[in-house]
Amino acid sequence: MAEILTQKLIRNGWPQDEPPQMLEESLLEKTEGEVDDEIEHTTWAEWRLDGKIVKRGAHVLLKKNVVADGIAQMLGG
Repeated sequence: MAEILTQKLIRNGWPQDEPPQMLEESLLEKTEGEVDDEIEHTTWAEWRLDGKIVKRGAHVLLKKNVVADGIAQMLGG
């Protein structure tokens, strides 16, 4: 995870003249949340360093086949 974060930091303005380095996870602020309704269950997480987002992640689980339901409605089903 630290290597991924280092690469994202470089792309998001980390000084180019400093060599990439491993980050201590304790320096990052992690925010998590979720949405749960009749269609989906979504969990997400963001990691910030000094107020800037350095990584985001999400997992979405569909409870219904939204595509099939939409096609059925178009066909009058």
